[in-house]
Amino acid sequence: PGGCIWYGFVNTLFGTVSLISLAVLSYERYCTMMGTTEADATNYRKIWMGIFLSWMYSLFWTLPPLFGWSSYGPEGPGTTCSVNWHSRDANNISYIICLFIFCLVIPFFVIVYSYGKLLCA
Repeated sequence: PGGCIWYGFVNTLFGTVSLISLAVLSYERYCTMMGTTEADATNYRKIWMGIFLSWMYSLFWTLPPLFGWSSYGPEGPGTTCSVNWHSRDANNISYIICLFIFCLVIPFFVIVYSYGKLLCA
């Protein structure tokens, strides 16, 4: 059970980090290309801040199942573990809805907006 919880947490965390990182990267490209200032290749503060915020945001949304808001457990035939997608209680459904909105829908729209504006420019 402990390994399943760990696997579900790490799997969800890394998946969320990758999507949030893509959203941050697309927004950074948008700001860089649309800005009138010259890029400063020696200033890594924005880069490290983007990486840090991507990880903190992802941790914020993947830690709650460890503390009782939903849970991590076996999925499908029981060979992998993830967020408990099958439970129908309000606690679990509310977490899945928040995860869907804040870790999929919003990053998706940031990516579409950023690259859409770049394409139009």
